[in-house]
Amino acid sequence: MKKGVILLCCLFFLIACTNQVGGETFFNHINEFEKGLDQPNWEDLSIKADELKKMYEKDKWKLQLIGDEGEYEDLNESISNLIATVKEKDTLSTRMEIATTRTLLEDIYSL
Repeated sequence: MKKGVILLCCLFFLIACTNQVGGETFFNHINEFEKGLDQPNWEDLSIKADELKKMYEKDKWKLQLIGDEGEYEDLNESISNLIATVKEKDTLSTRMEIATTRTLLEDIYSL
């Protein structure tokens, strides 16, 4: 019984230490998104914003494990705001929302 618990803990630890669990995927996506704002193609940015939302939904359970409720709920709201600013084609608001999203992710992944 103890061996099973230890194995499960080790497995969880190994899974938690991979890049898929970590924020690197999110940060890379946000960096690409931000580069796209230099000469905005709003259709591409809209697709990237939707992809970010899908990434959040897919990894929400992981974010719930490492962040508190306020952090991951604020992140969800920020991503939704980002999608809205892209639809409005508002470069300044989009840049501000990217900064907010990045900060929330940094807070969640800072251990």
